[in-house]
Amino acid sequence: MSARGRSLLFLIVVLGLVAASAVAIALRPTVLGLDLQGGVEVVLQGKPTPESPVTPEAISRSQDIIRSRVDRFGVAEPEIQTQNQTQIAISLPGAKDPDKVVTDLIKPAQLTLYDYGATLVPLVGADGSQSASSPDLYQVAKFAGGVTPRNPATGAASFYLFRTTPQHPLVTGPETTRVALLQSYSNRVLPGMEVVKIPKGLVIVRDKQFLNPSKPDSPFQYQYSVLQDTPSLRGRDIAGAQQTFNQGALNSNEPIVALEFTGEGRKKFAAVTKTLAQRGRASTTDPQNPAYQSFAIVLDRDIVTNPIINFNENPNGINSDRAQIEGNFTLGSARTLADQINSGALPITFDVISQRQVSATLGKQSLRQGLIAGAIGLLLVMIFLVAYYRLLGLVADLALLIYGILFYAVIVLVPITLTLPGIAGMILTIGVAADANVVIFERIREEARAGRSARAAILGGYSKGISAIIDANVVTLATAAILFLFATSGVKGFAFTLFVGVILSLFTAVLATRAVFGLLADTKLFRNERLMGTKMREIHWKLDFVGKWKLWMAISFVPMVIGAFVIGINGLNLGLDFTSGTRIHTSFLKGQPTEAAVRTVVSDLGYDAKIQATTEQDGKRGFQIQTKTLKPAQVNELKRALDTRLGGIDEKTYGIDLVGPSFGRQVIRNAIYAVLISFAVIILYLTVRFEYKLALPALLSVVHDVWLALSIYAITGREVTSATVAALLTILGYSLYDVVIVFDRIRENTRIMLRTPYRQIVNVSVHETLTRSIITSLTTVIPVAVLFIFGGDTLKDFAFALLVGILSGGLSSIAIAAPIAALWKEREPAERKREAKIRKREARRFVDSDADVVD
Repeated sequence: MSARGRSLLFLIVVLGLVAASAVAIALRPTVLGLDLQGGVEVVLQGKPTPESPVTPEAISRSQDIIRSRVDRFGVAEPEIQTQNQTQIAISLPGAKDPDKVVTDLIKPAQLTLYDYGATLVPLVGADGSQSASSPDLYQVAKFAGGVTPRNPATGAASFYLFRTTPQHPLVTGPETTRVALLQSYSNRVLPGMEVVKIPKGLVIVRDKQFLNPSKPDSPFQYQYSVLQDTPSLRGRDIAGAQQTFNQGALNSNEPIVALEFTGEGRKKFAAVTKTLAQRGRASTTDPQNPAYQSFAIVLDRDIVTNPIINFNENPNGINSDRAQIEGNFTLGSARTLADQINSGALPITFDVISQRQVSATLGKQSLRQGLIAGAIGLLLVMIFLVAYYRLLGLVADLALLIYGILFYAVIVLVPITLTLPGIAGMILTIGVAADANVVIFERIREEARAGRSARAAILGGYSKGISAIIDANVVTLATAAILFLFATSGVKGFAFTLFVGVILSLFTAVLATRAVFGLLADTKLFRNERLMGTKMREIHWKLDFVGKWKLWMAISFVPMVIGAFVIGINGLNLGLDFTSGTRIHTSFLKGQPTEAAVRTVVSDLGYDAKIQATTEQDGKRGFQIQTKTLKPAQVNELKRALDTRLGGIDEKTYGIDLVGPSFGRQVIRNAIYAVLISFAVIILYLTVRFEYKLALPALLSVVHDVWLALSIYAITGREVTSATVAALLTILGYSLYDVVIVFDRIRENTRIMLRTPYRQIVNVSVHETLTRSIITSLTTVIPVAVLFIFGGDTLKDFAFALLVGILSGGLSSIAIAAPIAALWKEREPAERKREAKIRKREARRFVDSDADVVD
């Protein structure tokens, strides 16, 4: 197939993907995060267990476990924060079944393994008959209440509340104390109710009996049994769990959960299975009906499975690091169980005490302003590309449109939850997609100025530009992958969006545009030099970037030093995402005011606030206002202002809570670890692709850009929020991309300019990429600047951080990283010898030229 035919075929494939993407966009909804669409807020009340009271440490540990479960369960970017020291508030964006999600999140996940035969307490009926279980919980509880447990008794007592009707339905329970059981009933037993106590050392477990055991979704009923509460293994003896499939002949591909034991867990499992095997062999009298013994795996008082030990196959028990749980799992339930075990057991239990609908944290007006600003910014970028690159710019615009359609299709198909951090990743990838075209177009113009034909210039531009593009994108992809693997919360969303965006930008900016060029390279359009802009006069830069390194350092480091002093004295102005605060719930007697009206009242008192409209389960509408921690006098002042200016506060719904940060210590710690690991990987990659004398300046440039942004934030007193974290991560990715592009040109020129001092090579390389750096910065700055000007108050801090980072990233790649690399390289003994030879050669050439003049 000819080159033109291959380009045509590839272009048809691209258009087919665009058409399929358009269908997906039309049919699938976009999943929006809490900041863009709102969701359901559930407040959980912590309750003590026999092992742990409700302490700040237990609440903090529970918050970390719930966050870990959220990440595993795939809930779309929730917001999790402590409240009133004993509560946890979870905001779930767009949850279709919040009750089920919350149930999975707060399930204690206490996994235990019991020697079923040794711990089972047979149920004795009035007629003296015995049975292992009963479908009547009340009868089992009454029986257990009269059983004397083994000595010493372990565990805790259990309390159940039943109605006294003939069926004795369960009202609530089990609870570990009578007070907790009756908390909702003013700590008293109401008429028609009965409390049943199960003594310490006994536990009632239930087993789900399916009418059709081969079908996990068939009807079932619970069978209740009484066990001595002396488990042989506990959850702490299990190192990990994984959802997998049974590969046996009879149950092929049945979902199961594979367990991996700790060292101590392995010993305990071997001991209990050996005991079961020996007991089974000793009690067998009929070989045709062997008395196999079983052990029960119990999760939160539910028997998950009750497997037997075959003493013929395992006469000495099972001495293995692994075991598996089988039994009527669906794929989802097996994965949920594995995730619950992996996340660990909650140290305390929780009750759901409230559930309400909440609006988007950004607000509809801010979101609309942001979308309009983004559209205007993108349009301005496309106009600029056409104005500067002419026909090449038109091709770049087409590539950006293709990229946008494909990216949006991936967002709705995966689905990717769109939040403000995710949008930050999108902005960065748009800049990356535009930059890839700019790098290639500048190379094409260089080839055209050298006298090559349109086709030769395009091929040469692609072959020379592709190396820099791949290096820059690999570094960005590595950063995104590490952030995704090791970070949590919004940082993970940013990383995933960035990763997908870079892959698609490579596809469209490199392959799709090349197919267009390959198809049109021999046409009259591409041979028209004015239309292509290939003969535009090249800008010749004459600034000595390396020689002026002290000036660049002063310009950059003065604000960084000032910022360090400001941060050291006053600290950063941390927003609500990082600090404790006051949350006020209220509704109004004269109807629901607008969000803007509420925001005006709060801001007039000098408070920055996160304001969300709420709808209670009974349909009552109101607002949730969260500010930094207010003193009682300030709370009263705010209440009076809301009451007098917005139509009267409804005292029945008015409430005040003390809430903790939504960006907890675990989120921040994981983000820092992820960034540090990404730095190490980046140094390794750049050392392999370039050399360590270039890798370290690149890393210093990134650190410079992030610190400069933080310094300017501190000096200006702007508030640091979760959006600022997204912006700083965007700066990190953008800065790396920019530096690698410049360093790739330095590496290329080093191979060509063998008789040129390294300092001069760096200067030439910076000059050759300076036009590209300016244009790239412009194409990224334009939409962000429009967002800053027109995006509304809630988006200004986010856009401000991006503006600082993009401008400093563009500057540092040419004025910080490149000069540092030159100064460092010049100190190498081999480089000194090479430069000495160059100077001798130049001196000899000068002497020879003087001799010619004399002659």
